[in-house]
Amino acid sequence: MLPLMVIVAIGLALFLYVGYRWALPKPLPGIPYNVEATKNLLGDAPALRREASKTGDLVAWFLKQNQKAGSPISQIFLQPLGGPYVLVSDWRTARDVMLHRTREFDRSSLMYTYFEGLLGRQHFILKTGPEWKLHRRVVDDTMSPAFLNKMASHTIYARSLDWVELWDNKARLASGRPFKANHDIHYAVLDTVLGFSFGSQFPRSATKPQIQRLARITPEDFGHLPATLANTKSNTVINFPEDPIDEGLRSMLELLETLEEVKTAPSVALKWWFVKKTSTYQYRTRMKDECIRAEIKKSVDARNIQDQNSIEVDENPSWMRCAVAIIVDREARNAKREGRAPDFFSKVVMEEIWGFIVAGSDTMSTTLSWGVKFLADNPRAQDRLRKALQTAHSKAIAETRLPSVEEIIQTPVPYLDAAMEEILRCGGTIPIGDREAIVDTVLLGHHIPKGTKVRFLHNGPGIRRPELEVNEKKYEKDSNETEKAIPGWDSEDVDLFKPERWLSGSKSVSDDDDTEWANLAFDPQAGPSIPFGLGIRGCFGRRLAYVEFRILLTMVIWNFELLRCPDELSSYAGQLAFVHKPRNCFVRLRKINY
Repeated sequence: MLPLMVIVAIGLALFLYVGYRWALPKPLPGIPYNVEATKNLLGDAPALRREASKTGDLVAWFLKQNQKAGSPISQIFLQPLGGPYVLVSDWRTARDVMLHRTREFDRSSLMYTYFEGLLGRQHFILKTGPEWKLHRRVVDDTMSPAFLNKMASHTIYARSLDWVELWDNKARLASGRPFKANHDIHYAVLDTVLGFSFGSQFPRSATKPQIQRLARITPEDFGHLPATLANTKSNTVINFPEDPIDEGLRSMLELLETLEEVKTAPSVALKWWFVKKTSTYQYRTRMKDECIRAEIKKSVDARNIQDQNSIEVDENPSWMRCAVAIIVDREARNAKREGRAPDFFSKVVMEEIWGFIVAGSDTMSTTLSWGVKFLADNPRAQDRLRKALQTAHSKAIAETRLPSVEEIIQTPVPYLDAAMEEILRCGGTIPIGDREAIVDTVLLGHHIPKGTKVRFLHNGPGIRRPELEVNEKKYEKDSNETEKAIPGWDSEDVDLFKPERWLSGSKSVSDDDDTEWANLAFDPQAGPSIPFGLGIRGCFGRRLAYVEFRILLTMVIWNFELLRCPDELSSYAGQLAFVHKPRNCFVRLRKINY
């Protein structure tokens, strides 16, 4: 008879072995996967972290999985003891799910896990339901065309002038040499979003301190460069000094950067728990909240003055010139209708205003960062865009002035629309659409159990890369009529930056006929692109993004020629945190005089 200790050891070993086998990743039947990952308790996580440490480009790693499988669908394993994530790089399926299958798929719980530490319970990361509707109801009025075009656009335009002034100064000082642009762009967009949120009288700015710093610039600020200026090649990078920005604004930007710490942690939820316990995180959050509360109070006070004077909002809307004022007014009206006291500083209101700032600043600054890279590297497209703007705003040229905000918003410029859509398509700022199956269902012929998390890759085959052959064959047979209305892109040039693809009749026009290009109409259905998501869970701020994008892109192309940067500064490698950013963003500018 075996000694008791031996029996216990054998039993423990057997228990551990069975437990180990049980804990290994379990693939869904029929969907391709990395076999080696199923032999590791951590699944694909080590490979993903290796990619992140080398390049920071998680999106490229996701796309490689389907490429290796030779399939528009695959599965990966990133959560120990968790189910697989399904990766889908098929734009037709993505559109179908987002537009027509909302009873089968909802916002993924993964979004809440990743972003709760930054956004709280802002509506973007909530599942569709009563709480989501409550949050959306608070901000619904802020996206009305009347507010965006007649009020918000003026504040965005005014803030864009600061960006133009900053780059005027840098272009003069750099004399054609490249300089880093990502901070300038992010600061400029942050200022426009803060203006939209808090109004034109908001006293803080990230851009103005940089303008003031350039006014105090000395030769010592350039280090060794002035001494060798005559012998320095034009590719030498100019490192401009920066002044610190307002503490509240800096805290906002540093909170955004926290995502970099969290994104590749083995347990994102646990990492957020530790981060939120730190004094640094708590200080940043406090500074951010103090800034938002102060602006809410201004709008509450303005509304109280209106109430005391018995002035109807429709008679005197001057106090409602920012998103916070509109939110305050909506809360007051909701409270009156529901017979309760208004709660202007509720957690819901605070989270939704913060959500504006996060989503509006990070997404548009990233889009513009990609945009200046694409336009600098494609001078013909840039030249056509500038000529289209100059033709559309010929009165501004005749009067030697900038186009007014009304002219920019109201004047049709098809090539501008085309350039904007092409930057959105090629940049892939939001490269992943997250969904979760809320019932047992089917994707691309494969069974998807309830609770499975699905990631739709928006910059893969058919959108930014040639269509997979299996996709083409499948949809010859069973694509529904809605998706057939949008044709696929030509595989021969789908990877190129080509705004002309968004103009109707472009295939019949000679590439050399610049005059004819200006006469073509913009076609938003020319081909697939999913920059803002689709359906009920598509981007809430889409209208704001287009207004902001239209003004800012017009201003930069009107005022500056974007010259090509040297190859070592022009990499298109990306990195994913809240959005998919270019790792490098430099510009070389030549001021355009009228």
